[in-house]
Amino acid sequence: MAAVDLARSMREEHDRVDELANSVRQITAVIHWANFQSWLGELRQRFEHLRAHLVQHMALEERDGYFLPVLERRPGLAPQVEALRKEHEEMMRILDNVHQAVLALQATDRLLVRDCCIRINALLGFLEHHESAENILISTVFTHDIGTKD
Repeated sequence: MAAVDLARSMREEHDRVDELANSVRQITAVIHWANFQSWLGELRQRFEHLRAHLVQHMALEERDGYFLPVLERRPGLAPQVEALRKEHEEMMRILDNVHQAVLALQATDRLLVRDCCIRINALLGFLEHHESAENILISTVFTHDIGTKD
């Protein structure tokens, strides 16, 4: 994939992730205790949509995304690429743990509901930081010609 196409594809994908994350952020901002079952159903739906998208998103990044082109162009960045790949693993574990916690919530679980919202928002913060690091890496590798002196 050409550098311009890769950068455009990553930007579009990150925009979609941001859209889904904002939807989840919005629902976790206010817990509707009076209409809890409806709120919880919406939370579960939005979180699952984000989770499913992130699973696919991270798999594509590792398989068809930026990892290989970055390493081909700048092998010295292998530690940074590996750190981002490791973050994918950790975020997947967090996603799975939070997903299970959200599925187990009941109307009487007031502290657990708040805990889940806090954990979701922490995950969204990790995700935002991770995507920013990916964008910086891509931008650095594909827009800055480092060149060598003769």
